[in-house]
Amino acid sequence: MTIVRLGALLFALTLPVWAQTTAPQSAQTSPQVDPARVYGNMIRTAEKDIVSLAEAMPEEKYSFAPDADIFRTGQSTDFKSVRTFAQQVAHVASSNYEFLQAMGLEKDKNFAAIEKLTTKAEALQALKDSFAAAEKAATTITPENAFEGLGPKKTATRAGMASAIAWHTMDHYGQMVVYGRMNGVVPPQSR
Repeated sequence: MTIVRLGALLFALTLPVWAQTTAPQSAQTSPQVDPARVYGNMIRTAEKDIVSLAEAMPEEKYSFAPDADIFRTGQSTDFKSVRTFAQQVAHVASSNYEFLQAMGLEKDKNFAAIEKLTTKAEALQALKDSFAAAEKAATTITPENAFEGLGPKKTATRAGMASAIAWHTMDHYGQMVVYGRMNGVVPPQSR
């Protein structure tokens, strides 16, 4: 066997051993991302979108809800129990508190009272307050407690509840964008 072939064979045989010894070290030295920062950013992004839209919608349009009249004649629709724009805003605020309560926080909030808010000033303030509480809650999420089981069945987690605040908000944001556009309001995030 030539020296070149022997060298290539020895290199090929040592490569897997070298890869095994270097891979775990690089994984151990990779920087950890603070979960409070990750979940806080998610919540702030959702807040920015929905609060700017809620602020842009005129007070007189807070009672708007789509109805069957917007569809073609003969098209089957049922809009009898659709939330108004104000109810959408209040619902997001109320739900944020419910998610926070699942994290063991904000235990004194009356969800039913928040859901009944109808004016722009009241609903918008409740929304802003709920996001302030959610951002504060996000700061308490650590690597040690992010996935600790919560609730009687231990199926919820702080990370899950913080994520739920963001995705639930964006679900309603999508509906509210349609309400806004139906009333000539271009969402600030789309401008």
